[in-house]
Amino acid sequence: MSNSGLFIDTLKYLYFTRPYNTMKLGLFRIEGLLSRMGNPHSGIKFFHVTGSNGKGSVTTFLEYLTYHHGHSVTGFYSPHLSTILERFHYNTSNIGEDEFVEAANEVRKHAEEMDRLGEEFSPSFFEYMTAMYFYITKMKNVEYGSVEVGLGGRFDSTNVLTPEVSVICTISLEHTNVLGNTVEEIAFEKAGIVKEGKPVVLGMMPEGALNVIKQVAKEKNSKVYEFGKDFVVEPVKYSFNENVYNYYGENTIKNIPVKLNGTHQLYNVGIALKSFELAHKLDEEAVKSAFERAFIPGRFEIVNGVVLDGSHNPQAAEKFAENIELYFPNKSRAGVFGIVDDKDKENVLRAIGPKFDTLIITRPPSKRAQKFQETYEIAKKYCKDVILEPEPLIAVDKLRELKHEAKFVTGSFYLVGYVRDYLVNGRINEELNLGGA
Repeated sequence: MSNSGLFIDTLKYLYFTRPYNTMKLGLFRIEGLLSRMGNPHSGIKFFHVTGSNGKGSVTTFLEYLTYHHGHSVTGFYSPHLSTILERFHYNTSNIGEDEFVEAANEVRKHAEEMDRLGEEFSPSFFEYMTAMYFYITKMKNVEYGSVEVGLGGRFDSTNVLTPEVSVICTISLEHTNVLGNTVEEIAFEKAGIVKEGKPVVLGMMPEGALNVIKQVAKEKNSKVYEFGKDFVVEPVKYSFNENVYNYYGENTIKNIPVKLNGTHQLYNVGIALKSFELAHKLDEEAVKSAFERAFIPGRFEIVNGVVLDGSHNPQAAEKFAENIELYFPNKSRAGVFGIVDDKDKENVLRAIGPKFDTLIITRPPSKRAQKFQETYEIAKKYCKDVILEPEPLIAVDKLRELKHEAKFVTGSFYLVGYVRDYLVNGRINEELNLGGA
């Protein structure tokens, strides 16, 4: 069987025997799994990043900063956009299919031993991914790891590591069914990544959340560094893919070129630089080359003339609307939009609908997106020209034929990932049709 065939077979095993959307809280399974594997997470210097928003960007920035300062590094991310390989980075690139298969097979031996102990001990999909990440990190013999928390912090399966620095980017009400109904409760869950004697870097957040985290840090003898108090960032200019910022922390670095777009990156740049500064001396040239190259697919990214970005909740939609005005002022705009059924469609479309001259409503490739007709009806309230095209690839082809000056695909990340694959490769790869979403 070809390597690619082995890769698809491995994915089928993971998606269908380790259900993708099943969540298991608690650390005893991942601890047991890693113990059987010889604790591959020990002896590595980790940055550990959580937050309601921004954690993917900060984890990415830290990975690039580490690499451009001359160190080997792995990165761990979730979810992925177009391929599961995006979850595992080595020196800022995705790992290969063969490395993925090797890591999955290694974990499988131990996971299946645990399966025999009963459902409660059977590792979940995310626990399996986490164990694979630590295996890859050990096999690559790297110095550093940059790790994004999957959900929350305290009981997240990444929380078995000992970090150089813990990072909490933002706190807002999200995953309330799991993490709690107030920002204070959510802050307590995220503060679970603060470790004894290890510094913690905080972004902007409500005072109630800040107080909870500070109390936990005090109990753990962890020094706290706050955005706006211990370090700040100021924008010099916003230009698509060529943004510029100044950083003032222990060091001052001016005119940092940042490829990632959006005013919110100001906070992420500062949080990443402060976190890295606590673990390593900053080199100005290395900092600039890291931020100039740091990249996340599908985050206000232009591919073949189409801007791709997720607007799957009201906060993200407001940022998207702000960025459209910032980078594409006074231009005629058309977009393809699709969203899954359990999201706040009304408030997302209220934010972005008026920004478009034409909006094509489609169905994201997810079992959770059946009510596209409902999305269409809501969209008509907020945009004057709305077209319904349930097939996403036909919707994109229609978008590309329009004469508008700026074109976008937004909404669900399932949609953005699917369309990105089509725009880059001219087709949808077999992996995306497996139904892992």
